[in-house]
Amino acid sequence: MLDKRSLKLLEYIDKECQSGGYKVFTTKELISAFPEEETADEDGVRECVRTLADREYISVKYQDDAEVCLMPLSKGRLVFENRLDDEIEKFRAERRYFIFSFLGAMAGGFIVALIVAAVLLLAGGG
Repeated sequence: MLDKRSLKLLEYIDKECQSGGYKVFTTKELISAFPEEETADEDGVRECVRTLADREYISVKYQDDAEVCLMPLSKGRLVFENRLDDEIEKFRAERRYFIFSFLGAMAGGFIVALIVAAVLLLAGGG
């Protein structure tokens, strides 16, 4: 599994490379892909690029101190599609749990009402 920084970088690369070919990124451009709370320096970006390339999420054509030419591979693109499918499935499961909980509460309330009515009928009739 990828860490947050590598996942953010992969997401940025995937968005920028929609055409499907290699694209040249400057190191500063890749640094700007990270949110402010997760600052990164040039070494951190190079490490993330190396991690993504080693795990076959991206293909690196060349890399120097200022630029890197890369493209996302199919494995890298599938990461976000799978995450979307997982989120949809999670939403469906939560909705199902809510419905079952609601129906269980209604059934429980109905059974308690029957018991109270039976007790009142028995107590009032005797």
